[in-house]
Amino acid sequence: MIVLVLCGFNLAFFLGISSGADPVVRWLFWASVLYFVGGVWLFVWVDQRYAGKLKRLAAGFQAQGFRPQVEVFAKMSDAYLGIDESTRSLLAYPVDGAGHFFQLDEISSWRIVPVGKRNYRLEVLTRNLRLPVFSLVLKPTEVLATEARLAAVLGA
Repeated sequence: MIVLVLCGFNLAFFLGISSGADPVVRWLFWASVLYFVGGVWLFVWVDQRYAGKLKRLAAGFQAQGFRPQVEVFAKMSDAYLGIDESTRSLLAYPVDGAGHFFQLDEISSWRIVPVGKRNYRLEVLTRNLRLPVFSLVLKPTEVLATEARLAAVLGA
C-alpha cells in the first residue's frame, strides 16, 4: 500500500505498460502482492486440511456406532462437536488432543456468545471437573441454525 501511495497509484507502471522511474518499485509491488496472495492461499489450504481431518474423524466415530443428529464444525476447522440423542452422548474434539465423549446428563448448560464484531463462540459447560468448559468459534452464518438445533436437543 505504501508503494502504491508513493508512486501515485500509477497502474500502468505496475502492470508494465509504461516505463517508469525505477523498476525496483514495480518488483517490490508484485512481491508484496504475491506475499499476501500466497498467505491467503496457505491459510485456506491449511483450513481445508484440518476440515478434511475433522470429517475423517467424525466418519471414524460414525463407523463405531456414533450417529450424531447435531454436528457443529468450528469456524477455523479446528474443533468439532457432535450430539447423538439415541446414545445420549456428546462428542467433543479436541480434548487433550483426542475426542472425548460426554453423557448428556453431564452437560449443565450451553450458550452462544458474541466475541468481537463477526465472531461467535459456542460454550458448553459440563459437570466434568477435568473439562468444565468446551468451546469453539462459530461461523456467523451458522449461529442461528446451531442455536436452534442445540435448543431442540439440549433444551434452552
